[in-house]
Amino acid sequence: MNKGIIFLIGAVIMDIAANILLKNSAGFKRKLYGFFAVICIFTAFFLLAQAVKTMDISIAYALWGAAGMLITGILDVMFYHVKLKSSALLGLLCMIIGIVIIQTMD
Repeated sequence: MNKGIIFLIGAVIMDIAANILLKNSAGFKRKLYGFFAVICIFTAFFLLAQAVKTMDISIAYALWGAAGMLITGILDVMFYHVKLKSSALLGLLCMIIGIVIIQTMD
């Protein structure tokens, strides 16, 4: 497996963690959650910077953003019982299709 992909997966995980922590911070009213959200997002960008050493930045950024939004959306539904509108579901489906196309095309 390409080293860049491993860094990219780490960046996605840190991005998702930052999003969840940010939600739990309640607009930074719960400062510890907010502090760790900031740490996670800095870590995500550091890992993304490592990934783009061996990957095209356009591909890495597209995958990072789409995977982060997709998984965060799924976790939002699972743990926070958010009801997604049909337009949001369509957007997530488009991202999944885009990720598949990026991964299968040369």
